Amino acid sequence: MNKNKTILLVEDERIAFNTILETLEFFGYQCYGVETLKEALEIIKKVPFDLILADYMLPDGTCFELLNAVKKFRFNLPFVVITAAENQKIIHEAMQKGASDFLKKPFNLKNLPVIIERNFERLRIEQKRNSPQKATVLFKTIKALIAALEAKDPYTSGHSLRVARHARMMALALDLSEEEQFTLELAAILHDIGKIGMPDHILNKASHLHELEYRIAKEHPVVGSNIVGKIDELKEVAAIIRHHHERFDGRGYPDGLQGKVIPKLARILAIVDAYESIVSRRVYKDAKSPEEALNEIKKYAGSQFDPDLVQIFNSVMHSEMASQKMRLKIEDFTDMSDSSSI
Repeated sequence: MNKNKTILLVEDERIAFNTILETLEFFGYQCYGVETLKEALEIIKKVPFDLILADYMLPDGTCFELLNAVKKFRFNLPFVVITAAENQKIIHEAMQKGASDFLKKPFNLKNLPVIIERNFERLRIEQKRNSPQKATVLFKTIKALIAALEAKDPYTSGHSLRVARHARMMALALDLSEEEQFTLELAAILHDIGKIGMPDHILNKASHLHELEYRIAKEHPVVGSNIVGKIDELKEVAAIIRHHHERFDGRGYPDGLQGKVIPKLARILAIVDAYESIVSRRVYKDAKSPEEALNEIKKYAGSQFDPDLVQIFNSVMHSEMASQKMRLKIEDFTDMSDSSSI
């Protein structure tokens, strides 16, 4: 068993709660247990779970509300519904909403690890199968979306392409898989696509936004996620878009996720997006130097940004700036050599 797998159990029946937790811990899983829907909705924002086991009927609602909430930022998280009755209507609805499996009480506790590992294996197979499908779908999609974005706001499109370049540099530094690099770069290109739905007077306003305008502007990650999420193969990209304005301390939007619960690729995108925004001139602000931008990013490490990723980004950008200076020196030397030979 993989001891690195973390499981959340949501169960209000005390005997079942204790026996399931003891069984999971015996087989080497890291476990958290809560008894109410409210507790579950809070803990999923703070702890990055690998699988959720949830009883259908809870004291303050059903597990479907939890399922809906978690699928907004972990679209492929295995979610197993526990039900006391073999109600086909409940099972059908659970699968429609994105549940990966179900358990009917009473069940043999010795079979629990088999069911859990079955869901992990199913996830691995699905991810492997989706890779070529994503590649064939995205190029048609990206051309259409970027054309729409450029028609709305040429700056936003250029900004997104520059963010994608920095995202690619981070992906290489972190030694991400080809699939992760691909997903991150695509999310970077499309991260502001939701601004298509933003009124022009807000998008191009030179002064500070009023409270209502700011609330409207903050909707763009959700709008963008909804647009991209219509394509099944791009649901992971949609999740990154939705959460690139979350904060590491949990005070971001739209869902207030905290720490490592925020998808890793969204945490990377948050940093490179902020950096590119700081070094770019907009109608409402002047551009700052790369050094000033890095200092500002470091200032908010641990509060707005993942501190470990900030450290890596700082190293990546200093290496890039050193390389640029070296290229400029070589170009200057080449120009001098050419002129002396005339």
